[in-house]
Amino acid sequence: MTNPLQSLVIDYWYKAVVVASIVFLLVALTVDLKGVDNKTVILISLGAFFIGLGEWINHPLQTRIAPGMKITSYNRSASLRGSLFDLLGFSIVCIGAYPLLY
Repeated sequence: MTNPLQSLVIDYWYKAVVVASIVFLLVALTVDLKGVDNKTVILISLGAFFIGLGEWINHPLQTRIAPGMKITSYNRSASLRGSLFDLLGFSIVCIGAYPLLY
């Protein structure tokens, strides 16, 4: 049996945001945090997760054939679905951060 997470490589910033937001979300769901409300951390973590997911969608694998070589890259190519995830994530982060500001 193979490990499905074995092929997951955190090589771009948006993948790191997804992983870090999941870690913070799990901490906020399981531990009573001091100095900040757990609801605030949960909302900011969910928002960051959606931003990372949206950027992951907006950075698809692009392959080009040049004379004698194959070029692959992850240039940003905005899509409607990725941009909607970004907008949703930004909105959730703003809602979560509002109590910290006032």
